[in-house]
Parts: sequence; structure tokens; C-alpha cells
Amino acid sequence: MTDDGLLDGGADGQMLADFGALADATGPSGEPKFPPRPLAHLARFLVGRGGGPNRDAPLFELCHLVNAVDAAGGTTDGRWGFFLGQDLVRARSCRQHLREMLSADGWCRGGFEMTADGVSITYADDAFSLSFGRMPFLVALFEFLATMENYQGLNDGLDVMVQEAGSRRAVQDAANRIAAELRQYRNRHLDRGGNDEAFATIQGFMHGRVGEEQGDRWRLDDAAILTFWRQHNLGACKTYRKAFEHFADFLDAVTTASARQAGAAAAPLGADRETGEVEPDDLSHARSPLDDLAAWQDPLPLLDQGPAAEIKFFTKSGERDPLAPLMAFGPFAVRLPLAFLRYLSFGAVQTQISQGLRIHPGQPVLVDHLSCAEAESYPERRDLYGRLLEHLGRMQKATYYALRQARAEAVGDNVMALGAAGDGRMFERARRDLADEDEFSEAEQAALEDEGAREFRRISRRGFDEEALADEDRQEGFRIGAGVLYAVGNVLSRYLGELGKLDGDGAGLASLLEADRATFAGEFGKLYGVTDD
Repeated sequence: MTDDGLLDGGADGQMLADFGALADATGPSGEPKFPPRPLAHLARFLVGRGGGPNRDAPLFELCHLVNAVDAAGGTTDGRWGFFLGQDLVRARSCRQHLREMLSADGWCRGGFEMTADGVSITYADDAFSLSFGRMPFLVALFEFLATMENYQGLNDGLDVMVQEAGSRRAVQDAANRIAAELRQYRNRHLDRGGNDEAFATIQGFMHGRVGEEQGDRWRLDDAAILTFWRQHNLGACKTYRKAFEHFADFLDAVTTASARQAGAAAAPLGADRETGEVEPDDLSHARSPLDDLAAWQDPLPLLDQGPAAEIKFFTKSGERDPLAPLMAFGPFAVRLPLAFLRYLSFGAVQTQISQGLRIHPGQPVLVDHLSCAEAESYPERRDLYGRLLEHLGRMQKATYYALRQARAEAVGDNVMALGAAGDGRMFERARRDLADEDEFSEAEQAALEDEGAREFRRISRRGFDEEALADEDRQEGFRIGAGVLYAVGNVLSRYLGELGKLDGDGAGLASLLEADRATFAGEFGKLYGVTDD
């Protein structure tokens, strides 16, 4: 079950049970009804994360989708069929369901259009669009609300909305009514206690690090985790890796608490600023520094399911395994680059020591382990990540070529493909990650498209065959892969940038490694070494 986000956010047994019923649902084949990604998004949303300054913004999206489904089907039964009647909820199943609803008589009301990427809605006073990729999350959200404890008015409120659906004001009002019910549910079922030993210990430690120059702000830097571990490795956090993970959880908890406060005081959606309403179009702005951490989800698992699993974007041992820890922590590792290097290098040595003691209890620890003689070199890890970033660049180009080929072969509405603008933006972002340039001319784009074709044809891996690019599932697999490659490349590039700052003139990482080797060897000697008595 994908409920880690709920547990970290303080969900009680009732919320976990409500979410579990959704997460454990399967289709007739036994396959999960919802893939992990939408469920992870739902878990974060339920504990008050996501949505920008207004944490209830996904409810606004949901109401727009309900409006579109009603315009496609014209009945409440059509709504229930779309949101509760799909056996396996995927982007392509949502697209197909809408297509079937429209096949009889088309849209029941004007202002709606089904595009290659999703649904576009034009109101008298505004416009809105939703992608098919977003719909599985919104369907999961609808089902949770429909089965949520003590909430009986969902359908009635939506009926009122669609009767006045020509104005976005009706959509905003419906979203605000649902938000009020959801806040009551959160108040009943979210409670994060502060009595966890590691949490309380870190909290006390951080209070002790408040400096005059920071005012009353906590100071979390690379040195903090190492200092904490050295102080507490006989108690709350024996291993450095556990200390690093506890700090990540601690910062996540702080972020969650901040998000819950924002959610509890969320302004109603709307354009009337005099009454305290917040414009939905502005919800992507005014991000706090912690939003990046709260929103992060490891993108690599997306490659293990559905159409993306049929394409080998990464080898396991040489490419994915080295990337996995960085992707697990994401922006937290970028924020603390040296602390994360210690996690990889000396954390691995301590894991070897712990495993050796379990397998051979009572035996002395190997001298090479105590001295950290074989700890992974920081410059070697940087060089490995540099090679992986180059690999990502090649895969991005090859994936771009696959998407462009699919778009060129698309006919009518039978194939969902990225438009030229979408392709270009994806490729431009990928290119700018690898080359720090401001200009992107048509000539450059043509040259890079040729590069993409060459890279695609050089790759001898599962899924990289041109004959299969006309297949809709293969296209969807490359679309998913494009998003994963961009997310991974973005974090990897940022992390390498931070390592570059640490390295300075080219000797910084090596010097830091030797200083850390002495520190960890000293701590390992105290923890595991042979004493004279």
C-alpha cells in the first residue's frame, strides 16, 4: 500500500483504512486499480501538501473534470461510470472512456474540446485545460471523497455546479464546499505526535543550533547531520545513514506541519481579493523553499509499470542502482551535498561492518573497515554521476526522436501524441540541462533532432525499435520515460553543480574525503573497535 506519506503526515487508523480501501482495489485481472504515482499524489494531498499557496487547488481541478464529464455524458450515471466504473484507471483508460461517452452525440454543452493531450474548457469568463495524465489522480481523489467518512453531500454539490456550469464561479463555489468538508475530515484524522525519540532528539539538537545571525531560524547544513550523529551514535542513531534518513524525515515533518497550517487557513478559490479569495491561476507562485522537498517523489518507479516497463531506459547495476539513492532523497540531497556523499561512502562502510557483525557475531571487525580504507572516493562518485548525466542526455535525445516520430505518424484523434510545442519544450528543457545556452534557433533544433535520430538508432535496448513507434502503448511508454528522464536529469545536474562548488579548484572533494575518513574511522573505532579492557 502507498501510505508512507500518510504515516509521515500523522494519519490515524481511520484515514489509513479509508486510503487502504482505495489503494488495495484491483481490477478483474488482479492488477491494482490505481498505479502507485496517483496514489502517492493523493496521500500527499490528503495530509495537506501540494497545490501551491492554496493546498486545496486539486479540488478545483476535480470540479473542472466533473464539469467536462457531465458535458460528455449528460447524466449523473455518466459521472459515476467515469469516476467509479473504470476497472483500471490509467491516462489511456480515461481518454478512452471519454471518447466512448462522446461517440454517441458528442458534447451535450458547448465550450468543451477533447485535444490530443486532454480536455480544454472555455467558460464565458475564462478557460481551463486538464491533461489525461492528471486524470488518474483526480479519479482517485473523487473516489476517496465519495467514500469519505461522514460526507454525504458530494453528489448534490456537484449537481448544483453543473446546473450553472457556464461560469467558472460555479466551479469555484463547488471546490470551496468540498474543501470545507475535507478540512473537517483532516482535523479529525491527522495528528502527528512529537514523542518519537529520533524526532524529539533532532528537534532539541536543532534548537541548540539556532544562531544569532539566523534569528529564530534553524540552521541545517552539511555539518549538522555529522555533528548530530557523532553526539548520538550510541543512542538514537547508531548508523550515519539512519541519522541522515531521520533528518530527511524530520524536515519532511516540519514541511508537513507548515503545509497543514496553510491548508487549515487556505483561502477560498476565486477572484474576489477583497473577500480573501485566491486566484487559481496564481497557485504555482509564491513557493516556499520547502515546497521542493514536500513535492518530491522518486520518479524511477514510474519506469517499472505499464508501457514504460517495456522500454529499457536504464541498466540495473551500472545506471539505475547508482542513481537510486539520489532519486530517493532528491532535493534533500541537493541541499546537503556533502552530507549525502557521506551517506553513500561511509554509510556503505558502516553497513558492511553491521552485516559482518550479524553474520559473524563476536568476531573482530576488519581493519580495512574500521580505517575506512576502501570507502568510495568522492571524486569517483562525482565522475560516475557525470557519466550518467551524459547518458541521460543521449536518452533524452533518443526519446525526443521517438515522440516526434509518433507525432508524425498520428492520424486524427486515434493517437494521443505531444504537439510540436510540447515536444519542443521537453527537448529544450533537456538540452538546456546539458548546455547552458539561452538561444534555441530553428537550425539548432533541426541539428539536435538529427542527433536524436542517431542516438535512437545507436541504442540496442528493449523498446528502442522504430517499427514499434506507431504502437500507442509504446508512445505512452516514451512519454512517461521523457518525464522521468527530465526529472532525474534535473536533480542530477543540480547535484553535480553543488559538488562543483565543493570541489572548488579541483582538490576540494579529495581533501574533504580525507578529513571525513579520519572522522569516521575515529567514530567506528569507538563503536566497533577492540578496547584494551
